[in-house]
Amino acid sequence: MQTVDNRGLACPEPVIRTKKALDNMDTGTLISIVDNEIAKENVLRLANSMGLTTLVSEENGIFRIEIKKGEGAVAATLPGSAPSARHTTLLVKSDLFGEGEQPLGQVLMKSFFYALNESSLLPREIFFVNSAVKLTCQGSAVLAKLHDLEEKGVQILSCGTCLDFYQLQDKLAIGEVTNMFSIVECLTEADHTITI
Repeated sequence: MQTVDNRGLACPEPVIRTKKALDNMDTGTLISIVDNEIAKENVLRLANSMGLTTLVSEENGIFRIEIKKGEGAVAATLPGSAPSARHTTLLVKSDLFGEGEQPLGQVLMKSFFYALNESSLLPREIFFVNSAVKLTCQGSAVLAKLHDLEEKGVQILSCGTCLDFYQLQDKLAIGEVTNMFSIVECLTEADHTITI
């Protein structure tokens, strides 16, 4: 059994350290220790994406994540089976569409997500970074369209560091929290990446 102690480390370091340890193991059990909810969710998402089984225990705000790796482990199917033969990823980096006047940018962003819902080719996942995380939080004008996309199999992912920066951790209304390591992995694996 191997242990990776990630206490006190900022995102995405706990995920990177856990992945490196798992990559160096053929079989066995890895214990990844983290001290916050976001790191716990990100490590669990990593293990799930690798098709590994997990068990979580918590004591005094410290999460102990037991990850089993062994024969018979099958890589999980990537979530978001939207109707597209290609793996397209969408990176949204602002709560406004384009540059210029704020009211226009807001109107254009609403129009974009409406039009995207009508498209026959959907992205597998949408990453929201920087001020774009406001779009996935309570009060967002595009929440209904994001819910529609999620129901169609599109994964909605918001940057945890960005949510922390804007103090929106408790306001997230759709999707899951992700980290920079996961974003980079997905962007580099995608056949096509669209940035708005």
